[in-house]
Amino acid sequence: MKVIGGAENFWLYSETEGYDITHPAAPESPKVYPRMTLRTQDSHAIIDPTKTALVVVDMQNYFLSPAFDRPSNSLGLQVAEKLTDQAIPACRKAGIQILWLGWGLTDEDIETMPPAIVRGFSMDTNFEGDREAPGLGTNIGPITLDDGSTVEGGAVLMRDQWNSNLYSTLESSAHPDDLRVWKNRLSGFWGGTIVESLLKARGIRTLIFTGCNTDQCVAGSLTDAVWRNWDCLLLSDGTATTSPKSAQEMVEFNMGGWGFLLSCKDLVEGVETLKTGPSDGT
Repeated sequence: MKVIGGAENFWLYSETEGYDITHPAAPESPKVYPRMTLRTQDSHAIIDPTKTALVVVDMQNYFLSPAFDRPSNSLGLQVAEKLTDQAIPACRKAGIQILWLGWGLTDEDIETMPPAIVRGFSMDTNFEGDREAPGLGTNIGPITLDDGSTVEGGAVLMRDQWNSNLYSTLESSAHPDDLRVWKNRLSGFWGGTIVESLLKARGIRTLIFTGCNTDQCVAGSLTDAVWRNWDCLLLSDGTATTSPKSAQEMVEFNMGGWGFLLSCKDLVEGVETLKTGPSDGT
């Protein structure tokens, strides 16, 4: 068994089992239970589901809803389907915490927003028809839903607005004990959010990232989490981006240095390996 890391934060590696990232008290300590084995792109990763969270980034109406003139066959909606059909049920079964991490701005955030981010949102071209991208904090007015009803879209990506709410199918998948955190930059682990304190209070050490856009808010949050000593995994088909295909490929390639890459199917199958203690035959 090879120890990777220092005394306070380490993984264990063996050729037969792969990477054990369950974080026992010491390398020679007994195995941590519960534990489950995930097949990843180039090895296996053993996690403790009670120390793990599924982080769902920016799966909000503003980015996904066809009622907001987003494409009805978008990659983001395909990700939403993967999450509701596979990843979220698998996490519920294993006891993995769900964290919904999305944009939710205040007036102060708007005043202190870097110009580059303001310009980036004004250049959003992922709308159908002639609708122009509204700027951050701009009121978008009434929105007509598929059933013909009308809702107030609210101010773009401000807190507690229809456009910043979770997309409908994901909202239906949410539970009261899920964590919900507003972010005010591309990275949800940038200063000013409560995400770190919430995760640490629950003993979370491992984060499985999903959402959109892969190369922007997902990668920004993931890399900041890596720098802050969380173990990070990325669901390749549980993420998507409107950037060129090479952007998705870049993030997936770099998971070799940032953590582990796997699919939603790998996560589902990994739950079937869940062991709650030595009596399970280990």
